[in-house]
Amino acid sequence: MDLENKKVLFIAPVFYQYHKEIIKTLESFGAEVKFYPEIKQSIWFRLSQKVSHQLKSYIEQKHRRGLLAEIKKDEFDLVFIIRGGYFDQSFLQALKQKLSQARFVMYQWDSVSQNNYLPLIPYFDRVQTFDMKDAKQYKLDYLPLFYAEEYASLKYQKQKKEYDIVFYGAYHSDRLDVVKAVSALCKQHDLVFKSHLYITKLALIRLLVTGVINYKDKQFLKTYSVPANEIVDTYKRTTAVLDIELSIQDGLTIRTFEVLGAGLKLLTTNDNIRQETFFDDNRILVIDRQNVAITPSFFKANEEQGKVDFEQYHINNWLKKVLSK
Repeated sequence: MDLENKKVLFIAPVFYQYHKEIIKTLESFGAEVKFYPEIKQSIWFRLSQKVSHQLKSYIEQKHRRGLLAEIKKDEFDLVFIIRGGYFDQSFLQALKQKLSQARFVMYQWDSVSQNNYLPLIPYFDRVQTFDMKDAKQYKLDYLPLFYAEEYASLKYQKQKKEYDIVFYGAYHSDRLDVVKAVSALCKQHDLVFKSHLYITKLALIRLLVTGVINYKDKQFLKTYSVPANEIVDTYKRTTAVLDIELSIQDGLTIRTFEVLGAGLKLLTTNDNIRQETFFDDNRILVIDRQNVAITPSFFKANEEQGKVDFEQYHINNWLKKVLSK
């Protein structure tokens, strides 16, 4: 789709810097972009998720009404929505009535099991998902995620490697168990492991008090987040990165593409990666999250960089595919 001088309505979660990277890329294609978050993550909304379903619904409805009030009739040529987890059919119907000449495109970086977007599909001209199983089951276009230019540039920056494995991520599901297992194996095989498993202070206190987390496990958890530029800087000094996807999702994480796009090696708990055309066991080690094992020789093997064309997953090429007719 030619975006030169086109007006784009872009709605997505405010998730790290990814929405800004997409906006920047759309603008580089010549588009005029107006961005709205799918929901405003205010303190009241976060509180409502825990204490009041009625209050949560009211905040969501108010946000949807506010969006419709701000958008003018036939203001946009393209409506591009990522996720849309807080939208309903009545909102999409009203939006399409206002923007009857616009093309509607949805991309999903959540699985149906986590965010049931199936009722919204009829309102879009094209729907794509990062989840291969969802794509097959619901007859949708399959398109994995992307990596931005800051990761692509790492391939050309040669620095001394300080770490064999690095992990950055937020605490959820069984991530703590996997990190502990990898840490123990690294000590056993004399590998250097740097991990940053983030959890909020309140959540840590609650899980310690309820016994979900043992006090001795506190050493694996951090109560402060790390900026993206620090993560990128650490990636320059590592051989491989550990990826632990949410256990209820089948799609490949964005970390998968950032790591491989940066020319680094990947350890992942997502066995679905074996089905991808870019799978290369010289660069990708699949580990069983229930029975973690590491092959020390994996970190010493010198694979040929660029053997697999990974440019198709660069954000520029990814967006072209998402928006193609």
